[in-house]
Parts: sequence; structure tokens; C-alpha cells
Amino acid sequence: MRIFIAGSTGVLGKRIVPRLVSMGHKVVGLSRNSETDQWLMNNGAIPRRGDLLHKESLYSATADCDVVIHLAARMPARLQTAIDDWVLNERNTIEGTANLIAVSLRSGVALYIQASVTLLYGRRHGEWVDESCPPAQDLPPLLRASVELEKLVRDSILHDRLRAIILRFGNVYSGDSECTTSMYELISRGKFPLIERGNSYWNLVFADDAAEAVIAAVRNGAPNVGKVYNVCDDEPVKHRELVEFLARSLGAPKPVSIPSFLAKTAIGWQTVDCLLHSVRCINRRAKEDLRWVLTYPSYREGHEAIMKFWRESQDDARAVDKHHTAV
Repeated sequence: MRIFIAGSTGVLGKRIVPRLVSMGHKVVGLSRNSETDQWLMNNGAIPRRGDLLHKESLYSATADCDVVIHLAARMPARLQTAIDDWVLNERNTIEGTANLIAVSLRSGVALYIQASVTLLYGRRHGEWVDESCPPAQDLPPLLRASVELEKLVRDSILHDRLRAIILRFGNVYSGDSECTTSMYELISRGKFPLIERGNSYWNLVFADDAAEAVIAAVRNGAPNVGKVYNVCDDEPVKHRELVEFLARSLGAPKPVSIPSFLAKTAIGWQTVDCLLHSVRCINRRAKEDLRWVLTYPSYREGHEAIMKFWRESQDDARAVDKHHTAV
């Protein structure tokens, strides 16, 4: 098959592209510059220039493709954010999705795969939920775009016969994610606090497993169009348990708890509201329908795999600093 990917050079895309190429598929990656052109070509994919916010550019980019995968996002680069920092991501999420759906319908693609997030379930006090649970009504502004994104896809499935599935990802973590490595650095210095005692349940998924869910959707999604899938590991974890586990593993000080109003001052209220969402997601449907198999079934296996390499990189960095100091 010929498979188009928006977000082909992100954390997930960089795992998915080589896998699909190795499986014999022709992979087309949406590209905006020569650097991403080169990465795609180096990994056996075809770069095509375009922009999610410019529909006409997507017609040629997706031409002759059988599958369209939408993984793209434009997240703020800094930790402390305000509403204005999310404007571009919101446009990318809503307008970009509408544009990609329109060109997919025009091309008559066999399958459209849309990334979403489990954060849409909101604050449910640790309740177990499956995909039949609707998105919460009281979501912070930065998540409302994802609600609209899912509505666009569902409406197109219902009214336009778009052959689509939605993958709701848990919090994706990996050794090449700036969010993950920044968390390690803060925890190692005792600077990553617990918010409101850390009793919120988080749903995590290692990036390799998240990418494998997309591969599984390419393989087995066609008979399951119209469905939504939770893509998260087997063991939702409390914020406190995760941070304390990482602190012990890194030999770091035990984390302290701070009230939410202090956290909101430091990193923004909408981000903190997301961190305080507490729900436990059931991933059974993705395993059964898509035949998705987890390599890292819990945060322990996944983070232990990352920390081995993270410690080595930290040791290498200290050795370089020591050498430069001596010189």
C-alpha cells in the first residue's frame, strides 16, 4: 500500500516510517523543509511538501495514497504556557484535520487513522473506562480542540462514509522525547513536585508501543472502521507512584507535594488541569480488534529501558564537561 503520514518525523512518526517501509509499503511523509525531506529519504520514504493549514497543498501530497495517518501536532516548545501558546496547535488540530479529511474523502482512501488523546475522559476520580465513555464536558481549553477533532472524524464517518478509526493515546514517553528527558532531569535534582499529593491516575504508553498500535491499525483497521481505541499500557499509575519510582531509580531526593495553585503559577493552569485528570483506561479493544501487542506493559518496564540509556548519556556528558574543565 501507499501510506501518507502527517507527523512523519515526530516521536511516533520516526518509529513508524522505517517499520512500514520494512514491511514493503510505499510511505509518503508530509514535509515542510529540506531537513525533513532528507530524513524521510534516508529512511526509504517519499517526502511531499505541504501544510495542513493549506488544503490545496494536501491534494497533491496525498495523491494516489491508500491510507492516510494523521499524527501531526504543534505543541508549545516551553514548559510554562498560556492560552495564546496553544493557538497554532488548535488551528493545526481543527483546521488541519478538516483539510486532511476533505482530501481523504476526495481521494477515496481505504483507511484514515486519526490520533487523539485519553485526556478527553477528564477527571473521573480514578474510574475505569473503556471507549464507550464520552469525553468530559468540563475540559480545559487546550483539550477542546481534540474534542472538535474527534467530532469532525465521527461526523465524516456518519455522513460522508469516511473509513476511519480513532486512536486515543495515553501520555507517550520515550528517551527521545524532550518532555520525558526534562522530567528525568527535574526529578534527579528534586525539582519535580507532586501536585495535590499526586493521587491522580495517569495513562501512559511507551513510544515504541504507541507506534506499534498505529502499525496494527494499518494491518487490521479496515474491518473496524468507525471505532475508537484506547492506546495505553496495562497499568494506569498514580502520579505519586510514577515520580517516586523514577526518583528511587535515579537516586534522587524524594519528591515533595505542592498545592495546585503553586503548580499553576509555575507551568500554567491549563497544563495543571490536564495533569490532575484521573481516570484508568481499559485497552482491551485495541488488543482484540487490532491484535496490538505491548512490549512494555507497564511504566516500570518502559522507564527502566529508557533510564539505562539516559544514565549513560548523563555519564558521557559529565565526562566531556570534566575533560573541558581540565583543558
